[in-house]
Amino acid sequence: MNISPLRLLVNRTIRTLCPALLLLPVACSESGLTIRVIDPLTNVLPGIVCPPAGDDTVRVARGENAVLQFVISADDSVAAMNPVLRSLKTKQGASLDKAVLGWVRNVQASHAYVPAAPDALQSPSGEYPDPILTDTTVSIAAGGTASLWLDIPIPADAEAGLYEGSVRISGLKNGKRIVADRQFTIQVYPVTLPKQSLLVTNWYFPDKFSFMNDNEYVEDDSPAYWECMRQLVETASAYGQNVWLLYETGTPVPTADGKGLTFDFSRMDKTIEFLLRHADVRLIEANHFAKRSHNGWTDPFWANVPVPDGEGSYVYQRLPYDDPRVQQYIAAYFPALQEHLRSKTINDGSGRSWLDIYTQHIADEPLDENKTSWEGLAHQVKQAAPDIRIIEAYRSSSYDPALIDILVPQLDEFAWEIYRTMPAGHSCWFYTCMYPRGNFANRYVTLPLIKTRLLHWINYKYGSPGYLHWGFNAWGANGDPFGDVSAPANDWPGGDSHIVYPGYRKLYPSIRLTAMRDGIRDYDLLKMVEARDSIRAQAFVNAIIFDFDRYDTSVSRFRQIRREILDFLEDMH
Repeated sequence: MNISPLRLLVNRTIRTLCPALLLLPVACSESGLTIRVIDPLTNVLPGIVCPPAGDDTVRVARGENAVLQFVISADDSVAAMNPVLRSLKTKQGASLDKAVLGWVRNVQASHAYVPAAPDALQSPSGEYPDPILTDTTVSIAAGGTASLWLDIPIPADAEAGLYEGSVRISGLKNGKRIVADRQFTIQVYPVTLPKQSLLVTNWYFPDKFSFMNDNEYVEDDSPAYWECMRQLVETASAYGQNVWLLYETGTPVPTADGKGLTFDFSRMDKTIEFLLRHADVRLIEANHFAKRSHNGWTDPFWANVPVPDGEGSYVYQRLPYDDPRVQQYIAAYFPALQEHLRSKTINDGSGRSWLDIYTQHIADEPLDENKTSWEGLAHQVKQAAPDIRIIEAYRSSSYDPALIDILVPQLDEFAWEIYRTMPAGHSCWFYTCMYPRGNFANRYVTLPLIKTRLLHWINYKYGSPGYLHWGFNAWGANGDPFGDVSAPANDWPGGDSHIVYPGYRKLYPSIRLTAMRDGIRDYDLLKMVEARDSIRAQAFVNAIIFDFDRYDTSVSRFRQIRREILDFLEDMH
């Protein structure tokens, strides 16, 4: 449908004027509650008053999420506060019915990592907002505050228009029920996002499932294991993950003479089939089979391989890449794996096999000092199974394109000249972890949320189609996952180890995970602009991302650019 320029101008004028009545905080004299709308890219720190959002209208495309943050304060103590989303409709009767409401909880981050970010958050209490608890009530003391998160998925077939709604907060004050309402608006543009194009992986850890099981051990392949896996995979997938680490390999089976090995792939198949049923799977990344020989950072990589014991069984040994037993294992295992993957079909009508989505890690983060051993292993894999692609978080200053297909440098090293042009058939992602620090974008709880969202604007600016992070649910390094989320002993900044929080057989998202998801969809918006006007797309991203570690982190400026992107795409509708 074509929309006339006059109608577009009228629509945009209405969007600007309608929210004006909603800019001030709403206080209910009877309840004693004050509800303010704070931009969800603002980290609301305990004891610090944040300015209200300059415009209560949330502007979104179809196929992304509208997110609001409310800060509730009270003149007297209020118990058992509970939120409800009231009707959210356009004047024409279209409605948005699904939403997630949750209270934002604070966590600690004690580790003073260096070099610190120049814009690192300074919390007087040492606490920072992060987990979103979706199944609880909260109480606040007189003069206290609580933050409420509202996350509304916008269906791809939603009617475009201005949706008006409100959130109602109820609670108990001096034993009596009180309520307070806060209005807001959502502008859904006649712009529909395509299927997510950015490739995203967060490494997950099944050995941490005890945190989802009342601290009771969860046995592999048990009903409890698969329930925890389902919760993890569905949560991660809902927030943009589409690349999945695979721990399982072919189980060695000694030959009849006890001198060789064949392989049983049934346990590996079970996990891949599970992922294909429960998640968006663009790639599988098989776990590393080699580690540093004595765990020193520059030590050579040794492979962990099964060696027949001559008595009908085998033992695992860590051996150098040029050991004949390593060479025999690779020469036997990887051709068998390659043909097994080729024999399995993805049931999506595409005609693809599992081999088309399979990638293999060799050993994590090779450096100049130990690259020779990494290349020795990669060369053997490529010789044995030339159709298996190799992916790696890569730290060396040079690479052999014959040995690696998907390079994943750390964000600060992604700036190196060797990554500016990729050979045909290769791609370059980037990753963040406990590094880089300083002014680089990352996912720590002590950084402004906008720096998490901008990770994927960096993907777009520098033509990087993928992002990797090691820590989805690596809970427990410093005890309680809801306590101190840093780990000083490991030099992990707050939040580096996990971006979700455990409940019993469930997961709670975080405000960082939400910012990351929304940045993933920003990437697709920029791709949509590029398809129409590549120069305009670069102008939009350049207004925010100046260099690998220099950005405009003004939330108001970011909202302005996002609005200009949506207006541009609406004009092209």
